[in-house]
Amino acid sequence: MRKDDPYASYAEMPFNVITSDNCDLLGRTLVRVYELMESYKMGKYILKNLPDGAIRVKVARKVPPNEVVSRYEAPRGENIHYIKANGTEKPDRVKIRAPTLANVPALMHTLKGGFIADIPMSLAAIDPCFCCMDRMVRLTDRGTGGERVMTWPQLQAEARAWYKKRTG
Repeated sequence: MRKDDPYASYAEMPFNVITSDNCDLLGRTLVRVYELMESYKMGKYILKNLPDGAIRVKVARKVPPNEVVSRYEAPRGENIHYIKANGTEKPDRVKIRAPTLANVPALMHTLKGGFIADIPMSLAAIDPCFCCMDRMVRLTDRGTGGERVMTWPQLQAEARAWYKKRTG
């Protein structure tokens, strides 16, 4: 995103987009390592080419009535912010879509047919922010293949019922 749709000063900065053709944990780990190295290079470039002048700016507390969508690249993926302002200090609506929630379907695909021992490494590979994804659970019934989505309170209630049934 920083390269294809640059924002801030990314259009003025040389950097490489790190990718890998390895579709496994090793590939994702190597991408992370090479991204870190690229970030170090970018930091050095920024410090060497930092223009003179103020680095802080004042931002108006009241925003004119409008709707805006902003997106930027974060360590875990694309962050999207939506704001509907009404001209006061308190907007009508603010919605933030964190990248972790968008990464969960890919994680689910990665884990299908795998082993329980694979879960920690697969999960670590997407570097999740748990408070961003702590919204629901998707369960697949191994017997029927049916799927259902449950909220955490529903899952807790089902776990309690299952435990009571097993322990008597």
